[in-house]
Amino acid sequence: MSVRLGKRQRGKSAKEEIFAAALSIFNVKGFAGTSVRDIAKKAEVNVSTISYYFEGKQGLLKHAFIEFFEPYIKILEDGLLYFNPDEADKGFKQTIEKIMDYQYNNFELSRFVWREVSIDSQIVRELMSTYFMKERYILTTMLEAGVKSKRFKKIPPGIAIIQLKAIISMPFLYSIYTSEVWNIYYQERFYFKKYKEQMMEWIDAVFVNRTGVAVNKEMI
Repeated sequence: MSVRLGKRQRGKSAKEEIFAAALSIFNVKGFAGTSVRDIAKKAEVNVSTISYYFEGKQGLLKHAFIEFFEPYIKILEDGLLYFNPDEADKGFKQTIEKIMDYQYNNFELSRFVWREVSIDSQIVRELMSTYFMKERYILTTMLEAGVKSKRFKKIPPGIAIIQLKAIISMPFLYSIYTSEVWNIYYQERFYFKKYKEQMMEWIDAVFVNRTGVAVNKEMI
């Protein structure tokens, strides 16, 4: 097979350059509005080269999901592995903060993935059922352990986790809205840091049980 490659950026393989080019166009035109020829032109490769590495556009979508969710789930798994129920609030917030930092450091990928998983499709159902069920298990396990240790309030985990998920994805999923309507640019470290600070306050308000702390102060 004849493969034409343009000038590659230092340290990047042809496969990485194709994926970077695809991600850039997906975030502008959307997945459905992007053709393989668009990607080939951006990456300066033949269409056949994209087929060789990814088996077409659907392969690029699958690759994006795997690239995003494998490290995402690894952060959650590590958080659960070292989770101490007696310090549930601290461990939970540290894990969520790591998730947020990971997304910030992969902003373009995060934005694309969260947008695509909001659209019902066969590939989303096939790939995301595994990742999202793992996420559900880990977050629920953390919350239930925190409730048993009385560090967390006794609240139904389902709705609370769904709300948390919305907050986790918002800066990436709605980055155009926040920048164009509110002039808040979450790609900038200043705004993102403020968002994380308010997010931690929300976790404290919704999940953390402060009753014991209040009682102890009254007893002093």
